Amino acid sequence: MACLNTKAYSWICALVLMTFLSRDCLAQKFPDYGYAPPTDWQGATFALSQNYPATLPPPENYPWLTIDFKARPDDYLWAVLRYCFEGNVDIDFLVQKNTVRMWYHAPWLHFGPNGREFVRGLTKERGSRKYELAPTQTEPYRNFAVGFYNAPGGYAIGRVWQDPTKPDAKQAKFPEGTVTFKLLFTTAPESTVPMLTGSPEWVADIDRSPTAQQVLTSKVRLLQIDVAVKDQRSLDGGWVFGTFHYDASVQDQSPWLRLRPLALMWGDDPSLTAAAYANGTRPAEGWVNPASPIVQYRSNPPSGTTPPSTMGWAGRGNGPVDNSISSCMSCHSTAQIPATSPMTPPASLSDSQKLRWFRDTGIGEAFDSGSTSLDFSLQLGVGIQNLEQFQASVKNLGGFFSKKLAIPPGAMEKRREYRFTREPD
Repeated sequence: MACLNTKAYSWICALVLMTFLSRDCLAQKFPDYGYAPPTDWQGATFALSQNYPATLPPPENYPWLTIDFKARPDDYLWAVLRYCFEGNVDIDFLVQKNTVRMWYHAPWLHFGPNGREFVRGLTKERGSRKYELAPTQTEPYRNFAVGFYNAPGGYAIGRVWQDPTKPDAKQAKFPEGTVTFKLLFTTAPESTVPMLTGSPEWVADIDRSPTAQQVLTSKVRLLQIDVAVKDQRSLDGGWVFGTFHYDASVQDQSPWLRLRPLALMWGDDPSLTAAAYANGTRPAEGWVNPASPIVQYRSNPPSGTTPPSTMGWAGRGNGPVDNSISSCMSCHSTAQIPATSPMTPPASLSDSQKLRWFRDTGIGEAFDSGSTSLDFSLQLGVGIQNLEQFQASVKNLGGFFSKKLAIPPGAMEKRREYRFTREPD
């Protein structure tokens, strides 16, 4: 077991050991997280909601279907979010305990140093660069998130992962009425990002702390909530994407409702370039809320600050955590196996070349020819790639620690990121 002495890959060895010592880990269930909590931890731990429906759930009376999202984007967003919150806020998003409707997590996001932490199941997101959140934000901050799917979404996930050791990407077809939402938290303090004042806080093991006390002092606060709905009225892949951000100026007794609708997208404006935006053209297949304080800040930043000028590329919709060179729909449209293209257009491309990342794709259409679409689910993409990488690591170890680790130092870290975690998305 010489590989255990290889510091750079100790997490790989530990995960291999955990998996093979628990024979039902892959055969019967998916891991909740991929490392051991501190030995003195006495609190609750994250449990993956993985009892995916075996049959397609019947459609619900979805409240947003009576709303014209083009005319009333904020009403559409709130209808979706209330659906997501129903039964979940009171149980602090321990979704297996929801008595209104079941929600599910995507598997295999526990793998690697950026995988799920053990308290809340948070994964690492793209960090917030200086001045992206506020003019007083003079240093970068880390962000973390956890996502959920409703029963139709859970049904599709279960079909993809029916064989836990060999996921079938061709089954990645989310039915109409699928809803997914993600809670995104930040390490940014209220003192430097005032709009976060009073934001809900969670304890999370974001630093892989060695003691329970260190875990308990490690807190993150709510910054952003993303929602996505399979709605046949969409112009892009059958999906509608939306985003909220926490805003302390919103008056509500519940901190979970002190939210500002930020953006809604039902298409990706396939002909809109940055040059056209600069000349006054605005997105026609999406909405960005001009009342949002972060939109106002980026539109007219104080002297000495350097935030992105828009939320997404050429004025498209995106959240505070997201990369401004892309958009909500653009990043997710690249969800495919194999992941041939990067999630965001390379900076070296011309405006016209970048438009390939902003196409309105058809339902089930892969971003690249020769790949299999994952129906806008980057979580499925990350999970499948994580499993493939884990299996390759085990194989390279001779199946079970029978050979010395042969992976060159740094090779694992240098693998191409395809994370839904906003690096760039």
